[in-house]
Amino acid sequence: MYTKEDLVEPFYFPGNETGILLIHGFTASPIDMKPLGERFRDWGYTVSAPLLAGHGRTPEEMRDTTWKDWLGEADNALVQMMKTCKRIIAVGHSMGGLIVLALAAQHKIDGLVSINAPIHYRDPEFHQAYYLLDKQEYLDKPHKSSEIKITKEGLPHFSYLKVPVKCFVSLNKAITSVQTELSKIKCPALIIQCLEDQTIHPSSGGFIEEKLGCQCKEVIYWENEDHYLPLSLARNELAQKIKHFITQEVDNHAY
Repeated sequence: MYTKEDLVEPFYFPGNETGILLIHGFTASPIDMKPLGERFRDWGYTVSAPLLAGHGRTPEEMRDTTWKDWLGEADNALVQMMKTCKRIIAVGHSMGGLIVLALAAQHKIDGLVSINAPIHYRDPEFHQAYYLLDKQEYLDKPHKSSEIKITKEGLPHFSYLKVPVKCFVSLNKAITSVQTELSKIKCPALIIQCLEDQTIHPSSGGFIEEKLGCQCKEVIYWENEDHYLPLSLARNELAQKIKHFITQEVDNHAY
């Protein structure tokens, strides 16, 4: 039996001088990134997965946070990793992908992996969330009855049952901000987009690739997988592809 406290806890695995910073998604928690984190730990990397501000507690607490707070928590974890790691690769899922892109635009990391980052939603109305400000405080998530879910692969996932509208609007501001910063990114980049993602439109991957300012970049369009790739049956293959990216691209990149 899993408890909320177990699932939302940030985790850290000490290892070698290459750090892997894992950033979870919107309204979610570090548990989504733990299968990846354990693989990287087993390969000897130092791994850190922070809990972003307002997450893992209550939607009411999240309501008082913004995109800048979420980015700030990731930046704090990055600063801590810099004390023991000579280089850091940031891996972000969904909104976490936006965060690692923002960190890369500030030239704070040595490589980035963005998984299903939101540039274009499947439902275009999501981009218009600001119309709901002052009309309602929260949006209920459809087809979700419990904060804790066990996937068909037997892995736990935690996320809120409802989304603060203010935070949704802030997320959309983050999308706009990151779009304008992509050309500043110079570190190696691996962009992963699942073709069966029912939340994020697959065109997001191509948009990011086109706007990136780095020469070393690759997009992988993943077939037959939905939004939560890090928790899927393909999670080990995902970890292997990220490791290959690190050893073949980041290791050989001249700064």
